Amino acid sequence: MKKNKKTKEILKLIKIMEKLRSPTGCPWDQKQTAETLKPHILEEAYELIEAIDSGDITEIRDELGDLLLQVVFIAQIFREQRKFDLTDVAASINQKLIRRHPHVFAGESRDGHAQRWEEIKQQERLTQGKGNKLADRIPVNLPSLKQATKVAKKMGKENPTTQINKLQKYFSDLSQLIEEPATTQDEIEQTLGRIFFGTTQLANSLQLDAEDLLRKKTIQVMTEIDI
Repeated sequence: MKKNKKTKEILKLIKIMEKLRSPTGCPWDQKQTAETLKPHILEEAYELIEAIDSGDITEIRDELGDLLLQVVFIAQIFREQRKFDLTDVAASINQKLIRRHPHVFAGESRDGHAQRWEEIKQQERLTQGKGNKLADRIPVNLPSLKQATKVAKKMGKENPTTQINKLQKYFSDLSQLIEEPATTQDEIEQTLGRIFFGTTQLANSLQLDAEDLLRKKTIQVMTEIDI
């Protein structure tokens, strides 16, 4: 696609969104806020993931469009409030990408670029008045399994055999707790929680994504059961 056609299509999308939000536009679009659109953002993101899993190029393209719409929609809402617009959003991510890739845009060495990336992110947070503790850096609204994965990555990889041995110990502990009449619900929850988190750590050490694994397995089970 030629450059002028790319620009034309993006500008057309912005104009369509402006029209939908205008007094003569769509009543549903007019009443939406950033808050009311949150469920739609999640839904479109998950539908895009499903499309990528399917390998259907047309489906991937269409779902990317649906997700892009959410970005344009929310940018238009804040534009109406005179806070920022889509150009500001693009400028923000452009600056961030350049800032976080000095080995690409500033002639720095590629050696240790992952560590440099983390240092830059930490400096950005300090500049914004935010903390750099792990609890400050991981969004509280992430799904629990995705949160656990991020924590596991920060903790670093461990020998998979060692982790499997720990998990076997946790399962043994859980089995004993279930058989013990005096066991409390909290004890069971704590031990099962260790199993969940330990499994996430094991997946990370094997360079696998626990969220993706569980999603794929759940889909497989759904297709196999007849209910």
